[in-house]
Amino acid sequence: MILKNKSLWRLGFAISLLLGFTACKKQDAIRPSIEKRLSVLDSTRLTQPEKSLSELDSLLQNSKDLNDKEQALLLFNKGEALYLNDKYLEAFNTQQQSHKLFVELKDRYNEARSLVTLSGAALHMGDIETSQKYALQALEMGRSIKDKRIEGKAYNQLFKLHFRLKDYHEALSYIQLTDSLYSTEADTTSIISIKNNKASVYLKLKDYNKALASYSEAMALSQRKRDPKTLVSVLNNIGYTYMQAEEYESAEKFLRGAVTLNKNIKAINAAPYKGLGNLFLLKAQNDSAEANFNRALAIYSSKKDMKEEIDVRDKLIAISIMSGDYTKALNHQAVRDSLQLNVNNLEKDRLLNFANVNYEVKRKETEIQHQKEINRRNTWLLISTVILFIFLLIIAAFSIYNTKLRAANRASKLEQRLLRVQMNPHFIFNTLAAIQNIILDGNPIKSSNHIAKFSKLIRQNFDYVRKESITLDKEIEMVTNYIETQQLRFNNAFAYSIEIEGIDDTSSIKLPPMLLQPFIENAIEYGLKGKKEGGELLLKIEKNGNELSFVISDNGVGRSAKAKDEKITEELHATSVFLERLKMRKKGEEKTFVIEDLFDTDNNPAGTKVFFKLKIND
Repeated sequence: MILKNKSLWRLGFAISLLLGFTACKKQDAIRPSIEKRLSVLDSTRLTQPEKSLSELDSLLQNSKDLNDKEQALLLFNKGEALYLNDKYLEAFNTQQQSHKLFVELKDRYNEARSLVTLSGAALHMGDIETSQKYALQALEMGRSIKDKRIEGKAYNQLFKLHFRLKDYHEALSYIQLTDSLYSTEADTTSIISIKNNKASVYLKLKDYNKALASYSEAMALSQRKRDPKTLVSVLNNIGYTYMQAEEYESAEKFLRGAVTLNKNIKAINAAPYKGLGNLFLLKAQNDSAEANFNRALAIYSSKKDMKEEIDVRDKLIAISIMSGDYTKALNHQAVRDSLQLNVNNLEKDRLLNFANVNYEVKRKETEIQHQKEINRRNTWLLISTVILFIFLLIIAAFSIYNTKLRAANRASKLEQRLLRVQMNPHFIFNTLAAIQNIILDGNPIKSSNHIAKFSKLIRQNFDYVRKESITLDKEIEMVTNYIETQQLRFNNAFAYSIEIEGIDDTSSIKLPPMLLQPFIENAIEYGLKGKKEGGELLLKIEKNGNELSFVISDNGVGRSAKAKDEKITEELHATSVFLERLKMRKKGEEKTFVIEDLFDTDNNPAGTKVFFKLKIND
């Protein structure tokens, strides 16, 4: 009996192990059928994007039959397809789903790949800070798993980020790192792309010789790979480079080479014709320029590339005016204006999509508004006895509208003045200079962090200036960001402290945005800036009942006698804007505002203190 029980126990244990192994295998393994379909979709992602996305969606709809690994890879491929077809918001959301699954699966390689795409999508949507965060995470992960390809992609993403910021020297350092990692890779297409990117930076830096050298390397690789389409693109880029260097004969040689190669491979590419048109226009050979622009125009029109068609038509308008053919110029202008209207509409739709506006909600709101208009018209037609009353209502509505318009105009002017006060050009230029010094010291990570912090401060200013109120914690966060950016400028020559008394939850208190920064700037610029060491800045916020008191004080050199004699304008200290904002609240808070000069025991200037109170709702 005992032996029988032992045999049963062993059999049960063996079955459990088998089931566990099978479950793990199902969870982690990719079925050959799925792997084969992914391989096919990878080759059609660019040539047939809609078909590729439809196939991926069809596979994902049967998610119950997929294990986590298969679902993660399908989501990843869908995100890549969306990204390559310029659907960046959808790509970002899809890649976030795949990234979460890869993290759970502890698949660090694919996790890093998804981070690279997330960084690229965020950059296209204008979110520099998020793009940088994901790129640095991908870089760190690529190093930890010792994958040079991932490292190279992360560096390439950082290159694109700094190129977008027009920080070309930093962009160059990152693309050079990418180039060094890919130099031993077998992926010729990627290496050609890197050489082209490097050349594009040299062009921005006007180092034409190095740009041409990089393009020449790309050309040699294209010839070795026997990739005529890529070679056409490289030849065209070389031609444009020579054009910028004002070596027109060489430019014409390479552009005509691109045209000839296009004809040989029966490819339809307008770029070389456009390049020749620009070249002949620079050489004042208008007939040849017009002929080439017309060839480019025919191709762009057939491909419905409206932006390029607009650019070419602008050139043709100029040529027609120079030749005195105003009818042709007007015809081009009419078509150009129509195209621009379409481009503007498309750009508007893209921006709405990036802002994550819910189209369906907007559509319903429009329908409701439309119904209201219909009801209003019916009321006019059916109830003739109230015409006079409605007429009076219209007059009242116009009066209210004009009043609101004047108030909006006043608020807009105040907003512009406030933004000018907040965004002091000297502060921006000096901060950028300080960041540049860090870059020159060879600390890319530190410089990237300071750029991210500075860009966040700029974004906070633009975001908050249009809001009626923000929470106290956000105001403190922005002020802290500003002070620390100023500390970067002055190499931490002063210290600061923020004291909060009587407030348990700063996120529950609302106040007008951007009240404190101008006075903190004055404390630094006109007080602490002249103090070589031992500078201290204090911001104290205290709640008493339904009042919030603010004190901004410094132990700087104080307001100079010369400044007092000249009666520093209210605009210099931002007081006029500040007081006007308080007056608009109609709570009498402007009467609490005081600027006090501080003196030591010997009656020498010892700093400045600003004090005011705000009334808040409990």
